[in-house]
Amino acid sequence: MLICLFLIQCSSVQKEEENVLAQINDLAVTTTHFENAFKEYYYRTGQTLSPDISTKKAILDSEFNTYVFAVFAKDLGLDKTEYSKYQKTAIEKRVINEEYLNQVILSEVDASDQKLQSYFLRFNTQLRASHLFSLTKDGIDAINERLQKGEPFEELAKEVFTNKYMASNGGDIGRFTTDDLDIAFENKAFEMEIGEISKPIQTAQGYSIIKLTERVSKPILTEYEFNQKRSQLFSYAIKKEREVETRSHLNNFLDELNLNLETVSSLWLSIDMNYESMLNKAPEFISNIQNRHEIIASINGFNFTTKDFIEEYLTSSVQMLNTIQDEDSFKNFIKGTSYRSYLYSKAIELGIDEQDLVLESINETYLHFLADEANYYLESSIENTAAELFSEYQNNRDNFVKPLEINLARIVVDSKQKGQELLIEIKNGTSFEELVLNHTINNEDRFTNGELGFESIKNYGFNGTKLDGLEIGETSEVIQYQENEYHIYKCLGRDESSFLSFAQAQDFVNDFLTKKKLQELRSSTLMEVKNKHNAVIDIEKLEELTIQI
Repeated sequence: MLICLFLIQCSSVQKEEENVLAQINDLAVTTTHFENAFKEYYYRTGQTLSPDISTKKAILDSEFNTYVFAVFAKDLGLDKTEYSKYQKTAIEKRVINEEYLNQVILSEVDASDQKLQSYFLRFNTQLRASHLFSLTKDGIDAINERLQKGEPFEELAKEVFTNKYMASNGGDIGRFTTDDLDIAFENKAFEMEIGEISKPIQTAQGYSIIKLTERVSKPILTEYEFNQKRSQLFSYAIKKEREVETRSHLNNFLDELNLNLETVSSLWLSIDMNYESMLNKAPEFISNIQNRHEIIASINGFNFTTKDFIEEYLTSSVQMLNTIQDEDSFKNFIKGTSYRSYLYSKAIELGIDEQDLVLESINETYLHFLADEANYYLESSIENTAAELFSEYQNNRDNFVKPLEINLARIVVDSKQKGQELLIEIKNGTSFEELVLNHTINNEDRFTNGELGFESIKNYGFNGTKLDGLEIGETSEVIQYQENEYHIYKCLGRDESSFLSFAQAQDFVNDFLTKKKLQELRSSTLMEVKNKHNAVIDIEKLEELTIQI
């Protein structure tokens, strides 16, 4: 939603009337708003949109209907609930923190020509590595100490991994290139020599010790190829450098953060004794914490207090709260919320919360939240009787068919020629599983011998028509999946298509009927809210508007 800062601007009634395409109350879609939204759709859909009136009308409806539903949510009082208040605060903090990172921490991130060349080389290089892993620093340090004393890497992998493939293959993660793995893991691996073993490194998942086992680079890389890819490389490099800088800032903060362990343990005891109340954000639990006035953590003059903790806790999602399982995970929660609170305090000091574009972005994001809440309200109001479900089933039997499900194994390669070579090996008797282990460029497939499990043929999209005729044991032709990625499939099992009985189809029928009713309810609600609030849509102005791409 942060891109709304650049794509969509919520206009007030003070906007000049000639720039307004649609308006309800003080919310308006202006010509600038619409042009930016059209361009976003245009580039997101592969630059295929035609600016004809039907397309323009569809985009205008999409943008304006968000405002209409936000107004409907306010009519229902959904903006007055405790949940909405927490969400509004969470949105404000998230946008302001992101802006602090963008304007201060990441403002000077750039990509030199040398960095672009480095990423160009990475894109044309495949590495293979093994690793030893631990969730904790103490755990990886203990593994590293044993490694330094002479214990074999491969033997330690047998202890570290429960995955049979990785345990029996020395922690092998297969081949990878840039953007396949965690950026810290990638950066370290690309600077290593074959056979070298790294010191412990921290990743987003935990800690790893890397052993580089293979490096394959494209033999000839030309200046022409580099220049052809320069703009794409620049965008990619900036994204990566921002990711590295963001993580570095977080890690430096965590390294310097001082936890008051006595207070943390005391807080954890309160949570452990009232775990359900904590998850449900019960008033009595909140009141108990609010009565405490303690410093939980500190860094460079910044104190994270119990008051700050409550503010961050109340705006934390259920998913985040569910990560709190023991005192160690609670410490991690404290560290994360301390960081959020720290960024917010720094942003307030700089007045970022008062910048017009930041305020517009917060408002726009909140309006989208209210529109979603209105949609959930409508959906929750829908009830389907047993008679309606059976009637829908009887009248639309063709919609309730269990599609063909097929269990495939695959080999993923980076060229059609490579795929053709492997097909010849298959015809000459080489097992499919052996070719997966030795040649696939998809690391996860090695763990399952390439087996994907039973899936609906619909999940294979356009390529499903090339696979639905495969009999058990048969192998497909080489199929292009995307640029520089080709697949060979082997059929391991089939579960044929069949009509579902009413009992089998009941959940599908309920979802189908609910979606149909919701679509009708949305349409009627939009019309009612527009009429109630005298909404205006200027189709003539929309027809006259020229989009400059």
